[in-house]
Amino acid sequence: MNSMVSKIKSWKRFLSSKWQSLHLDYPVDFRPRFAPSSDAGLSEINDLLKSQAQEFKGKVDLIRSYEDDLIQFKKRSDEPNALMPGWNNGYLPGLDMAALFAFVSEFKPKRYVEVGSGNSTLVAAAAKSQHSPLTEITSIDPFPRAEIDQLSQVIIREPFESLNAHELVGSLQAGDMLFIDNSHRVLPNSDATVFFLEWLPRLADGVIVQIHDIYLPWDYPQEMCERAYSEQYMLAMAIMSNPARYKPMFPAFWASEQPEMSNILAPIWNHPNTVGVEPHGGSFWLQING
Repeated sequence: MNSMVSKIKSWKRFLSSKWQSLHLDYPVDFRPRFAPSSDAGLSEINDLLKSQAQEFKGKVDLIRSYEDDLIQFKKRSDEPNALMPGWNNGYLPGLDMAALFAFVSEFKPKRYVEVGSGNSTLVAAAAKSQHSPLTEITSIDPFPRAEIDQLSQVIIREPFESLNAHELVGSLQAGDMLFIDNSHRVLPNSDATVFFLEWLPRLADGVIVQIHDIYLPWDYPQEMCERAYSEQYMLAMAIMSNPARYKPMFPAFWASEQPEMSNILAPIWNHPNTVGVEPHGGSFWLQING
């Protein structure tokens, strides 16, 4: 029965205009070169993150300081009150939610621009409501869920790759935040390609950037390799070629693998409202310098 269902789904994807097939003329072994959480990894990135461990611990302490606010979130996203963040949502892990709330609350960006809206919008809006009322939320997403428009001050319902990059990049200034959670695939004319080639190199000094589903210094988990995620390879090249400009600010997955940092955050994950939440993260935060 399961085999039949799988075959039906495969044919549906093959015939649907929503899905695209990529036929490769050379076989690729889609598996992690550096398994997440292993001792191996990109040594240049690993050494850089280790050298900034105390800075990252400071961010963990900052996140912990917002514990009283964070534990007020709903247990699950499907509970009543669609505008309140829910810990168990299937998309945004616990540490990513906590870091986003803490950073918007603490740094109070004039502009918060996100590419890909949903749970992140709920978290940013909660931080704005409680601690940063002057923050302007810009939502860039062709098809977000309905309630997102209620939380955003600037609404752009177009594909990211079709936007005027020069105009939008130029509007971001020091202290502003850019939250990227897109297709994760570097392909011709994809949103990820446009971001790394047309946005990231042109961002002003002091802009804070978050890129989601990043596992550096390790590779993607197997399931994401099978989805052909590839943007973190572009990010790794940018950091290794110019670590001073693309300065890591908080690598959530790496931090979640450090026992000292995990212990600091443990009281948040032990609260009844966070039962079942994924305590790790996939957000990689940078601050542009120069």
